[in-house]
Amino acid sequence: MSVEGIWKVEMMGPYGWEKVSTALLKDGRFFGASVDHYSTGSYEFADNILTADLHLNQHGKVRAVYGTKKREMDTRLEGKLKKEGKIVGKSLAAGKKQFEVKIRLTRLGDID
Repeated sequence: MSVEGIWKVEMMGPYGWEKVSTALLKDGRFFGASVDHYSTGSYEFADNILTADLHLNQHGKVRAVYGTKKREMDTRLEGKLKKEGKIVGKSLAAGKKQFEVKIRLTRLGDID
């Protein structure tokens, strides 16, 4: 299966799953955005494992994420394809394993 397409991205917050962005995955590139942030980077998908290295930029209200409140940071997303159209895993700031956040992606459609 290919992971290229449009994905809803959710993170586990204090009150349950929060919708945080919509992501576009195409040709090894990852682009995600919401009202207050965007992420750009690259991804690899092999053996049902998605790994993405991203640069996060909060251009609106800056939220505390991964134990810090920064306008920009590098992050890593690691997830496993659990079933067709559903990836579940974790996201963390580069170099900070103690602040892993549960993450899930749900396929919304094709880019074309």
